[in-house]
Amino acid sequence: MILQPFQVIGAFFRALPILLSPGLRLFILVPLLANIGLMALLYMVAFSYFGELTNYLMSWLPNWLSFLNWLFYIGFSLLSGISLFYAFSVGVNIIAAPFNGILAEKVEARLSGETVESELNFRAICLLISQSIVRELQKILYFLPRFLLLFILSMIPVVNIIAPFLWLFFGAWVLAIQYMDYAFDNNQVSFSEMRLGLRQKPVLCWSFGFIVMVLLPIPFVNFVVIPLAVVTSTILWCDSFKASYSTTDSLAQNLGNN
Repeated sequence: MILQPFQVIGAFFRALPILLSPGLRLFILVPLLANIGLMALLYMVAFSYFGELTNYLMSWLPNWLSFLNWLFYIGFSLLSGISLFYAFSVGVNIIAAPFNGILAEKVEARLSGETVESELNFRAICLLISQSIVRELQKILYFLPRFLLLFILSMIPVVNIIAPFLWLFFGAWVLAIQYMDYAFDNNQVSFSEMRLGLRQKPVLCWSFGFIVMVLLPIPFVNFVVIPLAVVTSTILWCDSFKASYSTTDSLAQNLGNN
């Protein structure tokens, strides 16, 4: 467990040359275009409403906590930023989901030495898009109640002191689920089973999520973060998760044959 953060860092360094290799560079383009468009929209919204949202949250504070205004302002500013960041991430990931799934499939095939024999005709593309949208909706339905619960906790005096820290860990967990899911989905692992698998390695998942969280706001770097995160998560799938699910599949097949 102690070494898992270093394992994640190593996976990111391994992912970069894989992403830039011939045949995979194309998968940088779609997230790049989605990033540019939604980033422009995010900045417009942020400049318009960031200050108003933070001031609104500050107005909920009781007078007897006024001496801590500076601390709450920092916390609520962080909360506002995370909220805008989450909305931005949802939009980008829905657009890029089908391409991320294909990227994860190709990376896994390259790591395992297998050959991908998928025919991308019009029908296959439509099926891929529909399946990706369904999976993304599952993620949103999982994230949204927890998002609302944290938002409510952030409104409760005294309790909201720890809210920024809860948001940070929640954000890292969201990013871990978001990007690690592509490899799980490609291997027919259900959304609930995927979450159970990630919970077995919380330090690894949070380490991955925090690194992605740090990289996303960096100008220009954020244009390649999405495909880089997909490649990294696929490496982690192959190194840390795939064997256990392959064992489960083999046992199921043996039981079926018997």
